[in-house]
This record gives sequence, structure tokens and C-alpha cells, in this order.
Amino acid sequence: MADILTLADVRRLVRAERKRRGLTQGAAAGLIGHTQKWLSDFETGKSDPPTSMTLKLLALLGVPLRTGPAVGSVAPMSGPVEREIDIDEGL
Repeated sequence: MADILTLADVRRLVRAERKRRGLTQGAAAGLIGHTQKWLSDFETGKSDPPTSMTLKLLALLGVPLRTGPAVGSVAPMSGPVEREIDIDEGL
């Protein structure tokens, strides 16, 4: 999986994962309490949703988030630390 560095990267990921799972915009948006237009506007860059809604959408699509060193940072001598974050825990 490629690094996500921009909101445009998140938009492309959401669209690709939604399609891969066979979900229409309306179905995916409805599962997180929004409309098809909202998801369309998000995927095309016409709106910027709150972070909480983006996280709900990523959780719905089963996209894992991992933490690690920031791009361009120097990794610790023992190697990069990476851990997965369960973003749908508690949803």
C-alpha cells in the first residue's frame, strides 16, 4: 500500500477501496450516515469532510492505518517503529 501524504491520496484510496468492495457511493455513504452527494463531493475534491467522517469511511472500507516515521524524518538507529491502529474499535 502506498503512503498517504495528502488528502488527494485519501480520496483516491477511498474511491478505489469502495469500488473494489463493490459498493456504490450511495451504499457506502449511507453506512456512515451520509448521502451519495456527500461522498461524491469528497471523492472529487469538492468538499473536505471532518477527520471523524474520513476515519469512519476508512473503517467501513477496512483500510488499516499504520504509524511510522514521518516522510523525510530520520528513523531511529534500531529501525522504524510501525504499529497498526484499529480505527473502527468502538464504532
